[in-house]
Amino acid sequence: MIPVLVVGGGPVGLSLAIRLAQLRVPAMLVERHPRTAAFPKGRALSIRSMEIYRSWGLEAEITAAGLPRDHLAFYTGRTLTDPQGTRIVTGPDSRPPVPSPTYTLLCSQDRLEPLLRNHAEQLNPGRVHFDTELVDLSIDDDRTTATLKRGGGHEKIHARWLVAADGARSGIRQRLGIPMPGPTGVSHNLNILFDADLGPHVADRPSAVYTITRPSLHGAFLAVDNQRRWLFNLVADGDDPGFADLDDTACTDLIRTAAGLPDLPITLVDRQVWHAAARVADRFRAGPVFLAGDAAHVTTPYGGFGMNCGIADADNLAWKLAAVHHGWASAALLDTYDPERRPVAQASAIESHRRLTDAITAHRTGAPPRGRPSEGLVLGYHYASAAVVPDGTPAPGGNPVADFNPSGRPGHRLPHAWLDRNRTRSTLDILDRAGFTLLTGGDPGAWHAAVTGARAHGIPVVVRPLPDLLPPANLAGYLGTCGIDHTGALLVRPDGHVAWRGGAALLDSILSITGTPRAALPDQIVQD
Repeated sequence: MIPVLVVGGGPVGLSLAIRLAQLRVPAMLVERHPRTAAFPKGRALSIRSMEIYRSWGLEAEITAAGLPRDHLAFYTGRTLTDPQGTRIVTGPDSRPPVPSPTYTLLCSQDRLEPLLRNHAEQLNPGRVHFDTELVDLSIDDDRTTATLKRGGGHEKIHARWLVAADGARSGIRQRLGIPMPGPTGVSHNLNILFDADLGPHVADRPSAVYTITRPSLHGAFLAVDNQRRWLFNLVADGDDPGFADLDDTACTDLIRTAAGLPDLPITLVDRQVWHAAARVADRFRAGPVFLAGDAAHVTTPYGGFGMNCGIADADNLAWKLAAVHHGWASAALLDTYDPERRPVAQASAIESHRRLTDAITAHRTGAPPRGRPSEGLVLGYHYASAAVVPDGTPAPGGNPVADFNPSGRPGHRLPHAWLDRNRTRSTLDILDRAGFTLLTGGDPGAWHAAVTGARAHGIPVVVRPLPDLLPPANLAGYLGTCGIDHTGALLVRPDGHVAWRGGAALLDSILSITGTPRAALPDQIVQD
């Protein structure tokens, strides 16, 4: 029996396989398609996703595969070549600094997935199987049995846990009978993937999205490489506009009209007809089965929340599975996955739906599209579950979607601060990603007995005194952001979220989070 079977080889399933391997949890991944995605959807990796990949050691490689960050802009015009068009720049040099060691990146799935697959295969030799379909599944209280079809034959795999990352039409979710309510068919969409030499026409204004604003046309050019590879997205609300009936000539004419280039040579590559939806499953767990990514939640493309929400699912679930697998947490820790991730998914789905309906309304009225920040939703979300010990303080104020106010309040992602003048190392980089990290505001001696007690129970805890890490001029400000002083401390989980901040006894809190019964404390004190 293997510990984890991951069904689905998209970005979420591959990310989970990578993270589990890093945490020394044997896992098998199966994907029914023979290869990774060829269609460049899901292009935007959020700041939080890039932080997660940074913590896994993948940031540099993914950044090299993406578009330059000066392409993070939004152009609006009557055509792609409209000299009266406007451009809103959203790159890191165009706005106040976001408190993070990294930034949003454009890296479409056809570039991201092969990279992730390569890492997953290297870390899980012989356990990543494409062209393999799950055809039957039985579920007991403590394990699952999957029948896999591969190479013309069938085999049965027993797994302690199964993670369904098999997409929006998840067959596993349907087998479990888990409803997925929410708006469907919000808009009809046609994505046309094509090759054309448009790079010279946008060289002075490279952008992520080029929105075409004409009464008779609601669409946008979506940059894949901002040179020859492009997506054109056509949007219609209301009745089915018959996108599936458009032939190659009609698609070519449509692109030429939107570009304002009637003689543009075009090679059509592929097309997809799809409906926008904003749905969230009623629950993310059924016994030993967990839902992740689009199998658990579907957002509209507006805001770029969908894939990123799934990557955070993987980061949240992986360390919990590892803690239970390695025996330093009880199975009750897995009960916190749903109450932590479902509220984030619901907020993401609601906001994506709002942004799509706003775009449709703007097109109807002729108003220019509105940009809205989303740092609050991307970086400011926080968890409330048995894996977080509340300290009774209120959540930071502001708009929960737009405003991000860094905080060390339990449940929030640890605030970022640079540790060196060259800005190469962040407070997020010093966390132990396989166990807990205790960040102390001063001398860690006061926490020695609690840390020793946790380790004696088999719970990994690393101690990092902040005065040894931060320049003296920056220490007081960072402690203030975290809400502690030189006598305080933060306990940070492997996924970078604060689990505890002062107040309740540290050892009791660690044992409560992990569901570990208290045993007698050892006499010997173990130094970090």
